[in-house]
Amino acid sequence: MLGQATSWLDGIYRQLSHGGDVQTGMLTLHHGLFHLRRQWSRKDWRKFCLEAARVHPLRELLHQCPFTRHGYERPRGYAGDAALIDYLYAERMGEDQLHPGGNIYRFMYQQPSPRSVRERRVLLAREIDTVASQVHRPRILSVACGHLREAEMSHAVKEHHLGEFIAFDQDPVSLAEVARQHPETAIRPVCGSVRALLTGRTVFGHLDLAYSAGLYDYLSDNTARRLTQLLFDMLNPGGRLLVANFATCPEAGYLEAFMDWWLIYRDEDQMQALTLDIDPGVLASWRMFRDSESNVIYLELTRR
Repeated sequence: MLGQATSWLDGIYRQLSHGGDVQTGMLTLHHGLFHLRRQWSRKDWRKFCLEAARVHPLRELLHQCPFTRHGYERPRGYAGDAALIDYLYAERMGEDQLHPGGNIYRFMYQQPSPRSVRERRVLLAREIDTVASQVHRPRILSVACGHLREAEMSHAVKEHHLGEFIAFDQDPVSLAEVARQHPETAIRPVCGSVRALLTGRTVFGHLDLAYSAGLYDYLSDNTARRLTQLLFDMLNPGGRLLVANFATCPEAGYLEAFMDWWLIYRDEDQMQALTLDIDPGVLASWRMFRDSESNVIYLELTRR
């Protein structure tokens, strides 16, 4: 089984390394990895990733793509850092665009999950503007904010309609970028970890909007459930909590095999289970919806 998969990778490598059409080769690779991941057991899939894909010369060729290489190398020490997400926002399109790396990057940029990430940015900017239209100088918290790129699209941020916007993240490099992009605004970078929130060492309150866009994809069920309760308890009456989690990712096989990027995917039932520790008496309403690509689930909770 592993031998057949390695031979298949050999064929993809020959196609991409000898001037073959990158679009066709990458589509074949993505579709094949998707089916292998779905058909094999978790153990066999991990064995393939570690013993076949990771040591295959195809990996070195794919890592000419700056997005793929950055994800695998984890220069900030953890998966899915803000600089990696910037590649999906087209913030890094000018770098390392020579064939074939640039063509691989352009292929990745056009895939469904990156489109979901860009849509998520637009949605969050809209949520910021919505709460600013409903509440005078609202207080907002973004947990695991990264570079807070959604704030760059927000009219409320640009027009100084916010009371305080707490940008919370464990990465001081990300927070330095937030501070650089938003001087003399209501945005306040705060460095801290999820553990600090869970243990009560870091506490926020009186929030009109709290959200977390990319964090839950890495949290265990117990941690995600506990964090959901804590964030909800930080809301003002009428305040809203919005969390996002990938439900599916058509590129998951590629991300895991060649970028060592493993997410935790949740369906609607698993997302609803995150609310079980919340007192129903203070929950005014909740709703769940998927993005236009049907990749990301959003859970929105409103406090009574």
